[in-house]
Amino acid sequence: MATLTPGVMTYSEWAMRMDPTGKSAYLVNLLSQNNAMLQEMMAVQCQNGNSFEFTQVTSLPTPVKRSYNQGVNPTMATVAKQVATCIEYADTIQLDASLAELNGQRNETRARELMLHMQSLGQTVASDLFYANNNTDPTTFTGFSNIYNTVSTSTSQIANNVIDCAGTGSTNASIWLIGWGDNQIHTIMPNGVPAGLNHLDKGLERVYDADGKPYYAWVDWLKWNLGLAIHDWRYAVRACNIDVTLFGGASTADLIGILAAMIMKPPVTPSGVGPVQTADDPTEQGSRFAFYLNRTVYAELDRQARTGTNILLQMEQWAGVPTLAYRGIPIRNADALTITETRVV
Repeated sequence: MATLTPGVMTYSEWAMRMDPTGKSAYLVNLLSQNNAMLQEMMAVQCQNGNSFEFTQVTSLPTPVKRSYNQGVNPTMATVAKQVATCIEYADTIQLDASLAELNGQRNETRARELMLHMQSLGQTVASDLFYANNNTDPTTFTGFSNIYNTVSTSTSQIANNVIDCAGTGSTNASIWLIGWGDNQIHTIMPNGVPAGLNHLDKGLERVYDADGKPYYAWVDWLKWNLGLAIHDWRYAVRACNIDVTLFGGASTADLIGILAAMIMKPPVTPSGVGPVQTADDPTEQGSRFAFYLNRTVYAELDRQARTGTNILLQMEQWAGVPTLAYRGIPIRNADALTITETRVV
């Protein structure tokens, strides 16, 4: 008896996708997510193959106070090279040709299966942007949470942009403020490879079962090549250790106050957001900022806005869509963010 190839659709699985009339059933996806970051994050092409190189200033020149007839030694800034690399996410859909023809529902069955695979791939990418860790998994890049991973400034300079909201245990959530820009923070893609999720319909192909015996199947190939480049860590802010079990009570975190503290961290924010709107480095202009939080935190933020007095949290129009914003910065839902984060110390 032939051994079935893992991951392929069986007759039983096909039947589950049909309604009583023999047509493709509407699939109620209880696992769908909303991760707005995937639609608005910037993507920049790598300069060489799969790697993206950028240079960071590590120290400025050191001018001195000079007296008449006194010489001055030349000084210079110091810089360091950083390299970010892409990884490839991939998935294959394989549907037996004879099974696909049953009830004449081939195109509908393939399209709905493709949609589920695309959703899963997007959810994986969104989760990794926050939680992936190259130190424990060399096949991936390191996401935001494992870079902005301490509140101790003696341990890391990046801790200056990590706000401790006093939660302990493992029922914590985070709010993120990210400024996307060419010289700030962006994702990367390999040279010559299109950005985002790519789908290739391979059509009818000869494939093989687990015993090496051939048969024909309809095949789809999906991939997403992605990496993360943080030119300037000051353009991301994490408010961590927000204990979600306290939401609705007297000791809950002041989320509007947290948003106010976060916008003061980047060196430059959009006009009208904070008191510091210019810098002596012109490359620091032009970031596109957004807050990211999951819907549990979003609901608590909405509750606090309704029960308190505030004029800075308002509904605004972004691309014709009503969007909640704080001081003009959109607040986006990110279901990939969890409410089970351990305490950041």
